[in-house]
Amino acid sequence: MPVIIGREQTDVYRQFSHSFLTFSRRSVIFKRMKASKRQLGVARALGSRKGREESGLFAVEGARLCEELLDSGAPVEFLLVSEYAEPAARSVAADFEERKIPVLETAAFEFDKVSDTVNSQGVLAAARWKERRWSELEFGARAVILALDGVSDPGNVGTVIRTAAWFRVDAVLLGRGCADLLNPKTVRATMGGMFHLPVCRDVPLAEALARLKAEEFALGAGTMEGSAEWRGWARPSRAALLLGSEAHGITPALLALADARYTIPCRGAGESLNVAVSAGIFLAAVNG
Repeated sequence: MPVIIGREQTDVYRQFSHSFLTFSRRSVIFKRMKASKRQLGVARALGSRKGREESGLFAVEGARLCEELLDSGAPVEFLLVSEYAEPAARSVAADFEERKIPVLETAAFEFDKVSDTVNSQGVLAAARWKERRWSELEFGARAVILALDGVSDPGNVGTVIRTAAWFRVDAVLLGRGCADLLNPKTVRATMGGMFHLPVCRDVPLAEALARLKAEEFALGAGTMEGSAEWRGWARPSRAALLLGSEAHGITPALLALADARYTIPCRGAGESLNVAVSAGIFLAAVNG
């Protein structure tokens, strides 16, 4: 049976076709280069640490995170956009193109192979991380440093970094054994915070904390059995906060370096307090 298309439907079809083929800053679909098999392969490999190390790139997915990435000025290899990207993602893609950053379009099923999220917005950047060496960091007369020891959950590490950015922490030191900063789950959990403060990876914390103490940083450790409550932490001019994993706490050798041990008392039930929540409480105290 033939399908009869009315005049109104024909007009809608023509309008859609025009939007599909015509480039504009906020168009429905951008007319641009298609992603090659090699580029798609590079993007897929960013889900593994090996792939990230081989290419020197990491993945930033989602409209808001890609916008934060762009604003940070970090080098971007290319931006990948699904053919069915959401409006916010298309808007970000236009911003990348204005900066002369290659924007590549791909089929939705190909993008799904690259995406690390369940409900993706259809935009992912392959970016190059500018490594910061902890030994080269310089701090002013007033500074707050946050160090993590053995926090292996990517979501926790990312949320701690997000919290540190909120409180304008001067640097975050990730000790060996922490989740990879460039893991897609870690990147997503930072909500862009990683682009707003120095974050150093694979830091030898014993050496780094000893240096901070030599530079007159007061080192406070957050523990379950601290000798002082968190409210008693008077803000020194230079403060360093050391936190460990919920499962294992802080390594004894590092804990021995602390000038004081602080705790957040349990007023109700629960085995432990999430490390990212603890970071927020401690940082609110030291920044108070």
